[in-house]
Amino acid sequence: MHIEIHYLPSLEYLSLLIQSDHVEFEVMENFPKQTFRNRTYILGANGKECLTVPTIHNSGQKVLTRDIAIDYHQDWLRRHMGAIRAGYGKAPFFEYFEPYIADIFAKKNKFLVDLNIDFIQFIMKILNVEFNYTLTDHFCLPNGPSYWNQINAKQDYTLRDTFKSSPYRQCFGDSFIPNLSILDLLMNHGKESKNILS
Repeated sequence: MHIEIHYLPSLEYLSLLIQSDHVEFEVMENFPKQTFRNRTYILGANGKECLTVPTIHNSGQKVLTRDIAIDYHQDWLRRHMGAIRAGYGKAPFFEYFEPYIADIFAKKNKFLVDLNIDFIQFIMKILNVEFNYTLTDHFCLPNGPSYWNQINAKQDYTLRDTFKSSPYRQCFGDSFIPNLSILDLLMNHGKESKNILS
């Protein structure tokens, strides 16, 4: 399966990944702004919250996704970790997963692609899914199945037929919020998350 790499991906995205024997991540595209490549949604006390990884880019210049560097001059690491702690500190599996998340952030990967892959590998390990992937070496839509650019941050997931949401226990509120970051499911259900995703 051919797809772009998302940051702390949504349940819709993960449901596609766990069904694939091999994933080809598209990294030779021109990096598009305002996508899930560098943003995710978690649940906080005030509802759905967007976390965005700031990137370094020169205005007007196109940069390949594989070359997108993370901007550590902004205090995003503390904000993201703080939001995850505030949102999931009382969740049943927070204490188990928090050190691993903190370790990935502490690596301070230079490139967004590496940060995203570290998180996806960590998630697949928890879900006990064998994860085989390659990165593209040139930009070309493949002959096989491709979901590249189909999971669009500006479009509601219900307008696509790739994922059907099943309600599960969440930390806040009386009404269920679907298709958040996989973190939301993992913090509340741990290894059971794979069954809920399936």
